[in-house]
Amino acid sequence: MVIEDSRLIRERLLDLIASCEGFEVSAEAETEAEALAALQQHRFDAVVVDLQLREGNGFAVLRALSSREPRPLTLVLTNTSTRPIRERCLALGAHHFFDKSNEFDRVAQALEALRSPTPSA
Repeated sequence: MVIEDSRLIRERLLDLIASCEGFEVSAEAETEAEALAALQQHRFDAVVVDLQLREGNGFAVLRALSSREPRPLTLVLTNTSTRPIRERCLALGAHHFFDKSNEFDRVAQALEALRSPTPSA
């Protein structure tokens, strides 16, 4: 699922995720309410969340995701990338926190890592 209010960035994310083998975007949301409704109706393996949405914000989405079992891989992709914001997102259960300006492609790396089996001990 992609939660992003900018059409241009959402389209870029869709292209990026389409390039990751084994992944497809099954839902999109531009607002907090749309995201929360989709989360109630569907189960997702991974969710990419922006913090600043057209209406509402990504923090409420992170809170909702933190109580889900199994919890999807949660990636925050935002321009609001200060240290306190990063720490807050991680405390709310985000697995990854990326700056849109210079870490956009790391979303694909995080998704690829989800697909890769972990070596057994």
